[in-house]
Amino acid sequence: MIVLGNGVFSIGTTDIALTRGGGQFVVEREYRDIEADGDKGPVKGRTVINKSVPKLTMNALSIIPADYGTYYPGITVTDDVSNTVITGSGDIQDADYQTVKWTGKTKEGKAVIITLNNAINLENFDWNLADKDEVIHALTYTGTYTEGSDVEPWNVDFVK
Repeated sequence: MIVLGNGVFSIGTTDIALTRGGGQFVVEREYRDIEADGDKGPVKGRTVINKSVPKLTMNALSIIPADYGTYYPGITVTDDVSNTVITGSGDIQDADYQTVKWTGKTKEGKAVIITLNNAINLENFDWNLADKDEVIHALTYTGTYTEGSDVEPWNVDFVK
């Protein structure tokens, strides 16, 4: 069993200031059995991975408005001395893909780094505007493949 303790989420080289409720790492996989006449069930060596989608979710309590373009794709941020204006750009750009990490420790105190490559947050703006409560930004980044590659865009590094 792996028990992970406190950690820090980062997007690119920027640490997310505060989180509430931590986050989650999941690799959603779809498997397919290659069946042949006479098989009574799955046969060893004939199960393939059809799809593998890594996701890293962070529940951000505090993010900087000028950085919204980093958190959500297809966003234009205009920042001047009097205000920051965020609006949809209508297009996803290469810059919307980020390296996203969680850096923390196991229960035993050994370092762990979870990395998603070419990750993009495709979640909607969904802000609960409750009286006397803070907005929690659930940012779910999905690692994406490089075109033509079958190398999965994630890794977990358990430092010895």
